[in-house]
Amino acid sequence: MFFHLARTFWFLCAPRHIAVWLILAATVLLYRKRSRWARRCAVAASAILILLGFTPISVWLMHPVENAYPRGLLPPHVDGILILGGGTDGEIFASRGVINADQGMTRLVAAYELARQHPEARVVFSGGPFPISQPWSEARAARNILIDLGLEPGRIVLEAASRNTWENFTNTRALVHPKDGETWVLVTSAFHMPRAMAIAAKVKWKMIPWPADYTTATDAHYEATDFATNLRRADGAVHEGIGMAVYRLTGKAH
Repeated sequence: MFFHLARTFWFLCAPRHIAVWLILAATVLLYRKRSRWARRCAVAASAILILLGFTPISVWLMHPVENAYPRGLLPPHVDGILILGGGTDGEIFASRGVINADQGMTRLVAAYELARQHPEARVVFSGGPFPISQPWSEARAARNILIDLGLEPGRIVLEAASRNTWENFTNTRALVHPKDGETWVLVTSAFHMPRAMAIAAKVKWKMIPWPADYTTATDAHYEATDFATNLRRADGAVHEGIGMAVYRLTGKAH
């Protein structure tokens, strides 16, 4: 239920989608001869698209989130590497046996580099099928890519039932049974890391963050002409902010 409510809420309330709903409302209001309210909806939609698409707001929102957990030094011994799936961004790609190069692939490459430096570590990928009826899953696609990169198949552990970050941790913890004192490294997108680390703390699984897939530069630079990227970045920042608040309110994150 939580999963379906979250997806429905985000479909309705993502900033880009709100702009679309306002444009549709303006169109309906024009046909109903309510021009004043139509203008208000059109102005609100334009303001959302202009502010999020052509100004630095998306970078201002995302930059502190992505830099909350910078990479640090790793200990000499690593027991496990946990890679979180890319969620719905990987849906179409996972159905064809590959991962979205903009997100999931970046995480896999970062994890492979860690695995190459720490041959003693287990490599665990957690990500379920989207939709449920899809014969492929992100986990199966990730396994193929990691093997293609050169990782030994025997080192890979798959958790293919998770649909959100909470399930990533609870399902994977039950699968691999991490022991007290073990060293685990968490690989996920930089913007997703704060929420992931808060959930890891909640389930009492100590993790070393290893963020990947940054969407902002180190100097918070942005491109005013990259309208689509700026909108996506703003959506991502708002999504993580709402997600963190909801997970804390529901007791799923510290």
